[in-house]
Amino acid sequence: MTTKQNPKPPIRRGRPRREEEGDVTARILAAATDLFLRDGVAATSCEAVVARAHVGKASLYARYAGKDALFKAVVQHAVDSGALSMTPPAPPGGTARDRLAVVGSAVLRQAISPLPLALMRLFLTEARRFPELIAEVDTMARSHVVDIVARAVMPDQTDTGPSDQSVAIAERFLDLTFAPIMLAALTGRDAAMSESAIESSIAFALDTLDRSGLLQGIHQDPFTRHR
Repeated sequence: MTTKQNPKPPIRRGRPRREEEGDVTARILAAATDLFLRDGVAATSCEAVVARAHVGKASLYARYAGKDALFKAVVQHAVDSGALSMTPPAPPGGTARDRLAVVGSAVLRQAISPLPLALMRLFLTEARRFPELIAEVDTMARSHVVDIVARAVMPDQTDTGPSDQSVAIAERFLDLTFAPIMLAALTGRDAAMSESAIESSIAFALDTLDRSGLLQGIHQDPFTRHR
């Protein structure tokens, strides 16, 4: 006696249902991001993206006119998903120098973590082909980091935004720390990204700010000045 096997459900083709649209888009963007990071944009074909995403070509081209449009979508997705965002640590106490040391160290380490660093390499590689897009992302990312560092400088944590003085200090601090460390990270100089190298860079920046007088007048501890 033979057992009757249940037939396999038919594979549904064609346009995905509305509730699947978001999943298809997410798979395409995830696949494109992985391939762009691994192989670069020039070496990645749309065929490779649809194969990795397990979707049809029609699904990709219904959303993106071609690879350039897909790359722009990947960049926008990286921004929207927070992949390039830095998370500020809990507000530290102490002087402005103490607060800068803690917050600066935290955002620096986040900036050179694997995904943000890989995305930055990709964006720099494509900057000549997409100058306005990459410049916009760079401006947005820097503004976000400046805001985090500037708020750490302020004696009082308020929702009114950092002062001009705090922003000036934050920008100078980032010029002295982010620029050399990010360059080292992007060029693969691991020794310049070590814990001791980061601490040394931060100490040099803080000494420079102290000597310039920029930190004068904002040394109060936000948790003790009103006691």
